[in-house]
Formats: sequence, C-alpha cells, structure tokens
Amino acid sequence: MTFSEDFALQRGGNAPVKWAILHNFFITLARFFGFRTIPQAQRALANQIQKVFSFFV
Repeated sequence: MTFSEDFALQRGGNAPVKWAILHNFFITLARFFGFRTIPQAQRALANQIQKVFSFFV
C-alpha cells in the first residue's frame, strides 16, 4: 500500500532532498516515541513542542 509518497510535489533543486530528510526525521521521531503509525504520531505530537524538543536533549 502506498500513499503517493514517491511522487514529490517539488521537482527541481534541493527541495526533494530536503523533504526526504524531514520525512525521515519525522519517522524516526515517531518510532522513538513508540507510535505504530505516522498518522497516529501526527495527531499525538501536533502542538506538542515540548515533546518534540525533548528528543534533542
């Protein structure tokens, strides 16, 4: 099952690479906090800046 994540909206320059890095960072963050799915992590971490920054400390 795919969610069209292989089709980047940004086609040129460095944008596709930067988006890939951000997506991988978010997936790592979601796994670190023990979420099973990306949408579950997005809902739980939305507006939870203190939890996200605790990953860096």
